Amino acid sequence: MKQHDYILVNADTDSISFCKKDSSPFTDEETEALLVEVNSLFPERINFENDGVFKKVIVIKAKNYVLWDGKKMKTKGSALKATTKEPALRELIDRIIYEILNDSNDYVNIYNQYVKEALNVKDMKRWASRKSITEAVLNPERTNEQKVADALEGEEFQPGDRRYFYFKSDGSLSLLENFDGDYDKYKLIEKIWKTMQIFSTVLDVSILPKYHLKTKRKLLDENEFFRAG
Repeated sequence: MKQHDYILVNADTDSISFCKKDSSPFTDEETEALLVEVNSLFPERINFENDGVFKKVIVIKAKNYVLWDGKKMKTKGSALKATTKEPALRELIDRIIYEILNDSNDYVNIYNQYVKEALNVKDMKRWASRKSITEAVLNPERTNEQKVADALEGEEFQPGDRRYFYFKSDGSLSLLENFDGDYDKYKLIEKIWKTMQIFSTVLDVSILPKYHLKTKRKLLDENEFFRAG
């Protein structure tokens, strides 16, 4: 393949992605010929298939990438799918992906928008995480499982149940249905900052203030954006 002088965009154990140096599109004929050529380089039992031609590809890290054909988007990898994260944080990931696909550079403003929401949460369901009631929770030996067990004290549940939890201002966990307005806003802001770190390989996330740190919290008071309703 060296004679083609293509740019290798992504590679893992079972796939490769590449493009032309001038970013011009591949014709159908070129795509078919390249597939035959690639397969000719491997033993007979190894057979590559064409997953498609994409207008844009975002590679975050190994096995975590986005494929966009101009109409539909495919997301691969646990970091980007983030199935265990809170709904608001999964939404944040999707928004940043669309910003990158649209060649926008507004990610700092988006980050601040979610920080502002975390300061005055109206819908805690957006910020609650789902946890399974496992054997480790029923017989806790670690701090994380103990916090879940403490939140379930006096509640009806069965092993295998999945319940939603959030952090209270004292650091303890509480069930979503028991939300009374008390929550750890700085814990949420820390989670927002950590979520943005997913994109550290493609965005300069070092410019995002760590508002969750005690030394940086004064920035929230000084910025009119966070004080406005």
